[in-house]
Amino acid sequence: MSIFKDLNDVKLDLSEFEEMPLSKHEQKRILKKVKKEISLRKPKKKWLGVGIASVAVCVLSLSLTIDKGTIASMPFVGGVIEKYINSNENLDYSAYKTAIGETAENELGKLTLNEVMIDDRQLFLSATFEPAEHVDFDYQTYITPKVKINGKVYTVTTGGQSVELNNKMFMIYNDIDLEHPIKTENVQMEISYDTWNFDTKIEQPWTFHVKVSQAKLLEEKKVFEINKTITLNNGENVTIQKVVTTPISTTVYYDLSQSKSENVYFKIQSKDGKLESYSSAFTSNKLGDVSFVRFYGLKFEQTKYFLVAYDSRGHQLSNVSIPIN
Repeated sequence: MSIFKDLNDVKLDLSEFEEMPLSKHEQKRILKKVKKEISLRKPKKKWLGVGIASVAVCVLSLSLTIDKGTIASMPFVGGVIEKYINSNENLDYSAYKTAIGETAENELGKLTLNEVMIDDRQLFLSATFEPAEHVDFDYQTYITPKVKINGKVYTVTTGGQSVELNNKMFMIYNDIDLEHPIKTENVQMEISYDTWNFDTKIEQPWTFHVKVSQAKLLEEKKVFEINKTITLNNGENVTIQKVVTTPISTTVYYDLSQSKSENVYFKIQSKDGKLESYSSAFTSNKLGDVSFVRFYGLKFEQTKYFLVAYDSRGHQLSNVSIPIN
């Protein structure tokens, strides 16, 4: 007989234990915990449709709970943008970020803009949100901003994540894909957190006017002009325009207007044969649209890299390998 069957026969006297009802706070905390444990975890990958008439929002939902303690009184937690990009790596982008530390408040609560970082045709924001007492907020609630860069709106898509530090404080992350690269070293931004859960406008948005430097990023940015057309196994053509690499990301830009299929992506293969898969992508065969795949964590000064065409299921579409560097 197993020990578990033995334990089934044990008689316990429960009269010595006093049954206490859970407080509303404890009920809420446990409910959040259950929701967090059963939530689906998906990779951070954006699949965008063709001919976007308005801003498309692509959001990754991920739960993370940190115990109270000293964090509860901290308006800013260091290194947040790096952890949003890759929580498994010990990244340090201090040289490319601008610390802000400004706080705005409305009837929904306090929001502190912590950091801003510009990359090649993308923007990263981190903020800390302290909801007001009457506001029900959790990791499945999202706040998204409208951003003007040097007075203009370049936003194509906005992704985001809310991370619970405790029941009174949340980290708010956003990554924004931009229509064009930003070429000026010093950038004026108006960042207005004006949307609650995608479709509800905030009457008094949290608005910040900040100056951000990308001088260091532009100094280290490299552009590899490729301008080569390859023929896929099905006879259709794809033109690889360029590869842009920064200390933060590597992006491959290409033209699919001569391909009937939009299911064409690229992986990057190192000299020793290791394949790197992209983190996010946009594909369109509409004339004038530029498709791209974006990677993180590649060091071009350490090895030679090549481009290889694949579809979304991992099937190689061409035997041609295009050298990048």
